[in-house]
Amino acid sequence: MKRFLALLLLGLAVFVYADASIYGYFWCRYTYENPTQPEDVTDNSHAFSIERGYIRWQTKTKPVAFKGTIDISQKSGSTNAADWNVRLKYAQADWTLPYIGDQLPDTKLIIGLQKVYFGMMDLWEYPVIEKNLEEAEKKTNSADLGLGLYGLIPSGYGEYAIQIFNGSGYTHVVEANTNKAVCANLALIPYPGVMIKGSYWMAEQPVGDTIITQVDEDRYAGLLGLKYGPVTLMGEYLGTKDADITGMGYSGFAEIALTKALSLLGRYDYFDSDTDVDNNGHNRIIGGLNYKVSSTLLTQVNYQLMTYEDDTRDSSDKIMVQFKYSY
Repeated sequence: MKRFLALLLLGLAVFVYADASIYGYFWCRYTYENPTQPEDVTDNSHAFSIERGYIRWQTKTKPVAFKGTIDISQKSGSTNAADWNVRLKYAQADWTLPYIGDQLPDTKLIIGLQKVYFGMMDLWEYPVIEKNLEEAEKKTNSADLGLGLYGLIPSGYGEYAIQIFNGSGYTHVVEANTNKAVCANLALIPYPGVMIKGSYWMAEQPVGDTIITQVDEDRYAGLLGLKYGPVTLMGEYLGTKDADITGMGYSGFAEIALTKALSLLGRYDYFDSDTDVDNNGHNRIIGGLNYKVSSTLLTQVNYQLMTYEDDTRDSSDKIMVQFKYSY
């Protein structure tokens, strides 16, 4: 509670000091998980939770603006001590660089805790409830602490980002390695509605609880996005390497807007964490329905099924209903 009050006071201080807007959203979710076997009714789980609550603010100062986001959640196992968790998701200064911006619009140096531009991750606004492939498989973090150079390609042809991080994400107090992670991202828009994107992450991570022994960590992603009228399609390939272990996966997403308020959605994931091991992969199938009650309230209904190549593992499924209310 003391940490929450400190973060809240910090946000209010920024708001008072500079012309800043406060905005954000909360996600209230109901999840019903089916038992893997009919007789295992004790494994059945269903509960309400606040999966994500963002309190955001952004100053309008130039040439340096500040952005901050406090992430609040209430769900089972959020921390070892309680189901409540309050943490800082973003805290960054955006410095619009002089001279360079004349040639490359909106080029800025990002300083602090910031979004990681990689693959589907920085584009994913949760049209279905599940995280994007790389986050769902715990192969990347959506935010990290460091420096980044971000800009737009002239004439609306895309964007680029080069970032250097601690490499341990935004949930750890200190970095867990003695090296820095490097992330490069390039998204091209050759035609309106068409996006081609490539990303690469390179780092070294410790083995176990020591930083003495560290192994190479590589992530690379390729993405193709298409939008035509009411139809949105996205496909991603993800490659991973941790020391000598090579993994791969892919994800396909489709959305059809039936009306301005109602959409049908579907997603299919496949991931194999070690391609040298037989029957090691798994599949994730998601079907969903989104309904915009208003500009500030979105209702989502998802059915999600997990199946495994290993015949000894039972499939599992769940139904999720989520309300996203924005302010």
